[in-house]
Amino acid sequence: MTVFLKICRFGAFGVFDADGASVQLGAKHQALMSLLSTADGGIRTRAFLEKTLWCLAQPEQAKASLRTALSTLRRHLGPEAAKLLFANRERVILDLTRVELDSCTGNAEFMEGFELPHETVFNAWLTETRAEFARSSAQPSPLAGATPGRVILDRLLPSIAVLPFAHRSPGAADAPLGSLMSEELSRHLSRSWAFSVTSYLASRQFDPDTVRPAEVSSIAGVDYLISGTVSSEGSRFRAEIDLHDAVREKVIWSRSFEGSKSSLLEGRSSVLRNATLQIGQSAAGEAVRLAGFKPLKALESHVLLMAAISLMQEMDVRKFQRAHEILSHLLEREPKHALPLTWMGFWHVMRVEKGLSPNREEDSRLASRMAEAAIEGAPAFSLAHTLKGLISSHLTFRFDLAQDAYDLALRDNPNEALALLLKGATLAYQDMPDEAVQMTDAARQLTPLGPQRYYFDAISALAHLSARNYGRAIELADRSLEAKGAFPVPLRSKAIALQMSGRDDEARSTVQTLLEAAPKFCLSQFQRDNPAAMSPAGPEWASALRRAGVPE
Repeated sequence: MTVFLKICRFGAFGVFDADGASVQLGAKHQALMSLLSTADGGIRTRAFLEKTLWCLAQPEQAKASLRTALSTLRRHLGPEAAKLLFANRERVILDLTRVELDSCTGNAEFMEGFELPHETVFNAWLTETRAEFARSSAQPSPLAGATPGRVILDRLLPSIAVLPFAHRSPGAADAPLGSLMSEELSRHLSRSWAFSVTSYLASRQFDPDTVRPAEVSSIAGVDYLISGTVSSEGSRFRAEIDLHDAVREKVIWSRSFEGSKSSLLEGRSSVLRNATLQIGQSAAGEAVRLAGFKPLKALESHVLLMAAISLMQEMDVRKFQRAHEILSHLLEREPKHALPLTWMGFWHVMRVEKGLSPNREEDSRLASRMAEAAIEGAPAFSLAHTLKGLISSHLTFRFDLAQDAYDLALRDNPNEALALLLKGATLAYQDMPDEAVQMTDAARQLTPLGPQRYYFDAISALAHLSARNYGRAIELADRSLEAKGAFPVPLRSKAIALQMSGRDDEARSTVQTLLEAAPKFCLSQFQRDNPAAMSPAGPEWASALRRAGVPE
């Protein structure tokens, strides 16, 4: 990737363009660049920068000073490098993927001899940062500007490895096929936050014919293991895939799949998408089973997290509440960890979406508190920014803030399927139906792991409804309802699509099912609490619901 900036932070501080020419910056702009270049993912909040760089100024004056500093800094950096500096209402981001940072070597001091007179907060930060680099000079510091990725989160994710698939056909082995399947399956699994996936290259050290799962677990440190065999005939292949509990050496899932070699080679194999989905569902189901009969304190943290995520998808009030109990226990163990904080935030939003919340405002407040805590602990964590976007779009109807949050999530992880999905929903609410369909369809193609597929289908149905693709909206809503028959979101979309298609009797029947699932649902609640009602199509949708029998 092209490097547009080089920043020397050890010894005399300096910023240089791609050709090595020095970029002349004032002391305050140098301090700003040092703060961004040492941030996790290059992200700092505006509030932090204002307080750190203008500690003596009044709040409004500090805000104005930061705006001016950013504008001046962009001008000094030049048109190309200025694109690396991104700011929204809440955060300032330096794209570190296109910045070359020096490392702490020898006795070089961080920002040697630098200070900002009278800025005591910055100078305190500088002293602490120098000490941190000095303590960790023998190894890379977590402040060294590395992109956050999954490293900071992996210890709460169940780890999984995919062994090379063995060839089982008589005659000559189709050697690349097994390796290709294993590698592609690893890629599919790594698209989600459901697992921490061991590199496929690392997994190739094991002989699938002789290695024991417990041996892989002890060497690679994995909780789950995938093994398989593959055979081929002509243009078709057949794969037998097993999921093992690596520690207990127990097979918890085994399936046979058939598909075409061409789709596999082109990276669009439905076999691998289905296998990935079923692996996630099976691991989550095993976690729920364990949490059902073992005391929570005896379970690993990753088992608790998977069980909670799975139970959150249930429409049964007791199971949904059980997810809250498990997340609460996990937060006692890991009070500042971004993953349980984020999923507890999602729990509060989903309680509203499922029609189970006794107090919408309180759930919105608690979800926001969880999102802020998660982002404070992991500023670039894509799922936490996705949660913040969901709160903004679905609970407070601030679609501008939602778009900013989803963009931040996708900047960290372009494959964050939930961010793509929810960004699509927000576009639907803003009368951009074609873009909404494109986004939600792309999200569904990323094959979310675990038991969340029904939610992706439900939101995608809403996008197609906004595009007046009524048949497709009904189809997707039905797919969602096959998994979760009492979920109000697809029931509402289906009722509207049926009514607007002239299928009045079916619309009325769907509304009766909707009212059984959400007895308090009515038109005034839809118009007050639902972001869909805020869209240009909102009045038309409300009229369709009224004609289908939804009470005022």
